[in-house]
Amino acid sequence: MQESLRNRTISGMLWAGIGKVGALGISFITNMVLARLLLPSDFGCIAMLYVFIAISGIFVNGGLGSALIQKKEPTHIDYTTVFYWNIVMSVLFYLILFFTAPAIARMYDMPQLQNVLRVHSIVLLIIPFSMVQSNQLQKQMRFRELTIRNVFATLAGMVVSIAMALTGFGIWSLVASSLVSSFTSVLLLWGMSTWRPSWEFSFASLKELFSFGGLMLISSLVETIYTNLQSFIIGKWYSAQDLGYYAQARKLEEIPTNALSSIVNDVSFPAFSSLQDDKERLKSSLRKTIKSITYLNMPLFALLIVIAQPLIRLLYGMQWDTSVSYFRILCLSSMIYTLNTVNTNVIKSLGRSGIYFIVQLSKRLIGIGLIVFGFQYGIYGLLWAIASVGYICFFINAAVNKRLINYGIWDQMKDVGVYYLVSLLIGAGVFWLGTVCPVNQYLLMAIQTLVFCGLYIAISHVGRFEGYQTYKGILLERLQARKQKQNH
Repeated sequence: MQESLRNRTISGMLWAGIGKVGALGISFITNMVLARLLLPSDFGCIAMLYVFIAISGIFVNGGLGSALIQKKEPTHIDYTTVFYWNIVMSVLFYLILFFTAPAIARMYDMPQLQNVLRVHSIVLLIIPFSMVQSNQLQKQMRFRELTIRNVFATLAGMVVSIAMALTGFGIWSLVASSLVSSFTSVLLLWGMSTWRPSWEFSFASLKELFSFGGLMLISSLVETIYTNLQSFIIGKWYSAQDLGYYAQARKLEEIPTNALSSIVNDVSFPAFSSLQDDKERLKSSLRKTIKSITYLNMPLFALLIVIAQPLIRLLYGMQWDTSVSYFRILCLSSMIYTLNTVNTNVIKSLGRSGIYFIVQLSKRLIGIGLIVFGFQYGIYGLLWAIASVGYICFFINAAVNKRLINYGIWDQMKDVGVYYLVSLLIGAGVFWLGTVCPVNQYLLMAIQTLVFCGLYIAISHVGRFEGYQTYKGILLERLQARKQKQNH
């Protein structure tokens, strides 16, 4: 059983990794092309509206997706109930956004946003038709199918959006990307999944699922408000152009952040949920997951801080230089983002929705307070407030897990602190190298990347870092298996 779960988890991580990297890679290419075809204000306008669509999406899901995954053996009636409930909520919130669009446009003093919001919100009507199938495949750890869905749906959105941008559709190319990707995702999922809804609905099932999902809904709502608050503040009190610079920095930072955290979230939540009755195994699994993911995550973001300027110039052009400092601050926060993701998944997997709700609410209320305080000192004050919140969240998450599975702040810092410190020290040295090395900035970026990676691997080997040993062991196993296969 344990070996089976281990193999399924590793396989799931590999397929989830391929899917996330593939989808984010396509999104990255799309964004890189569109950044040269559209204006910063176009991206800013979409970011202004996204907060309203994101909040509506939370209500459409209702936290019931997490409840289905957490429940050990959901029934067909559970799935059909969630399916129809999601559709009803999607229609309700689409109508709310449709009729409030004029007021939202007036709030930003940008009349053109009215029609953009009304069309973009159609995505809410599409999403419910993929939620149940996606949750089923995730619970079954069938990440191969989810990978195919993610990659092809994102690719479809890419083709349409770039074609529209090239023919002068402006901001509408960004709207089309979201709609086409969502619709393609639904078509693929219905082709991959054999599940179909029946004409059944159970209020008893809804009530049972909502006992867990309801608090997940509120937690997700607070999380979404917190995540999008900075965009709302910048868009409301600064300009669409300023928000465009911030949005591009955020999108670039979110590519590795979302890739790593989504892989961990998609795989660790169902894996941890299967271990909820064995806390010792759960603790062991958590430690291995944390050490493995932070070994990659922390040096990656330290390196991105170092090469931020030539990277943004290479990808988007010199007109986006304002985004460089924004990007660096966001990357500092992201060094521990996946650490927080894994910790919160433990609380969810144990079914402790009450504790999860209190923890998430506390963290986000602190975050909102810090953001409002930081905003008084301009955009940079806002960004440093956001960065500080991530570290505060770590201490809260780890303190809670000390109580739940006896794996707290000090234990986690001992396990991953060396990765963090080594990454920053190497990053500082490589950054200094850039100030004294008089070569082309793009050649310098390549040199800095190679030096950083070489030093990190060398120190990992000498220091026998556990994360390094884990990946080295996996690589050697696969090479040996391939060699044996060739011999036979």
